[in-house]
Amino acid sequence: MRTAPPRAGRLTRGLPLILGILAVSWSGPAHAEPPATLVVAVGGPAEDPAYLPVHVAAALGTFEAEGVGVTLRRAKHPTGAVDLLRNREAGVAVTTLDQAVRGAWARGVPVRVLIAHTRAPAVVVVVSAVATARVARVEDLRGQKVGIPGPGTTGHLVLLHLLRKAGLKPWQVDIQSVGGAGLVARLARGDLAAAVIDEPWASRALAARAATALLDLRRPEVADRSLGGPFYEIVSVTPSGARDGTPDTKPDEKAGKAGAVPAPPPEPALQGFARALIRVQAWLAATPPAEIAERLPPSLVGDRDRFLARLEAGHAAYVPTGEATDAGLTATLAVLRGGTPWPLTVSIDAKDLRAPPAVTRARATLGPSPPAP
Repeated sequence: MRTAPPRAGRLTRGLPLILGILAVSWSGPAHAEPPATLVVAVGGPAEDPAYLPVHVAAALGTFEAEGVGVTLRRAKHPTGAVDLLRNREAGVAVTTLDQAVRGAWARGVPVRVLIAHTRAPAVVVVVSAVATARVARVEDLRGQKVGIPGPGTTGHLVLLHLLRKAGLKPWQVDIQSVGGAGLVARLARGDLAAAVIDEPWASRALAARAATALLDLRRPEVADRSLGGPFYEIVSVTPSGARDGTPDTKPDEKAGKAGAVPAPPPEPALQGFARALIRVQAWLAATPPAEIAERLPPSLVGDRDRFLARLEAGHAAYVPTGEATDAGLTATLAVLRGGTPWPLTVSIDAKDLRAPPAVTRARATLGPSPPAP
């Protein structure tokens, strides 16, 4: 008598099907979506508070937390950062808005502002301690010796704007270009009646009582009142990939390698970069400098006293949302246009510099209180 073979149970019969489903649904690490990557050219040192946010985001892992792998490429100056962007060696440049116009737009590479780092210039209009009796307002600078850090600097551009606003022509003031340390010394001696002086020299001149502040433009409310709105000195920009809003890949010898207008990085990379910087800037704006120094690695802080002094001076100027508003862009462009004339071919306004829609959406996802890095 033969015994019938045992009948396969439901689990046994269904095992091949289950394994098949698992094989299809399990993609495994080898097929995982690679993280977005981005090369960022940085035109200033970490010790400058305006450039600090990108270094903080890298040091604290905030870029990675927002899904983007960022490689920072340090350029010697803001011009160098734009050069790397224009030559397609970087997808984002952290630079001055002035260089974004002169080094990118004027050379055939339109850019957009992803993040506004600061909303006030790091300069102070000061009056020598020996000249306070005769200089009490900008109008009193007529016929006086006024120092600047150098031609084309933010201090120079701001001075020209303030003179125009006061009804003075540049030649009605004896403008003298002097280095930072030289400005402090000449103010102390009374060789200069006034100066537009940048950091860290502004803080040193005031601390030494070599001068008094006439307009402390480091304070956003003073900058708004004196310059007509927020002044976005340092910004993160990326190619718009278009001229006059129209996609353009036609050869242009001024546009960088291979003569093509650089394309912007992928949206996920820009969104992750923007979210990371917004989180960092909101934290920097709301946190006492001493607590910031405690959180950061020693290699980033360096000399603690110097770090705290510079951060204290520029702390109020951070843009917590990172947003460059149309009003602020318009005010900033008005100041910048008053310096060395732009090429006649450059015609831009606030709408040309607005952040890409993807970045605007990324900003909205963080809400009014972005999480700390």
